Amino acid sequence: MNTTYDQIWQCFLDNCKTSDINLPSDDEGIYSQIKNASLLFNNRFRDNRIKCDNDTETVDRLLNEDDLLILGNYIRLVFLKNELTAYSSTWQPFSKDIGTTHFSAQIKALESQVNEQQRTIDKIIFNTEVDFV
Repeated sequence: MNTTYDQIWQCFLDNCKTSDINLPSDDEGIYSQIKNASLLFNNRFRDNRIKCDNDTETVDRLLNEDDLLILGNYIRLVFLKNELTAYSSTWQPFSKDIGTTHFSAQIKALESQVNEQQRTIDKIIFNTEVDFV
């Protein structure tokens, strides 16, 4: 049995949802987000644990709850990084007009969210590797 894209996306929505304006509005956008999260997941664990199949809308194995949480959090991390990049590249040229303090505060807030999301992923991975017995 394999895990479906719907299960992965629902885990993301339940645990890590970002602003609706950032969410893809079509299947291809969702597939892209799941694929990207699986690449980050595989890179982090240094193997090819997860392979996506857009034709069947599944990954090649049944993911456990930890893996689903990690994927969902990676999807959110990518959204946050993209939001930071978009904000800084869009508003940086106008930073003097909108006020450098306001621009800097927004950048710091977005960077803080990215860092917190990275720490969350690290905590989840740590919890999967530690035996508390």
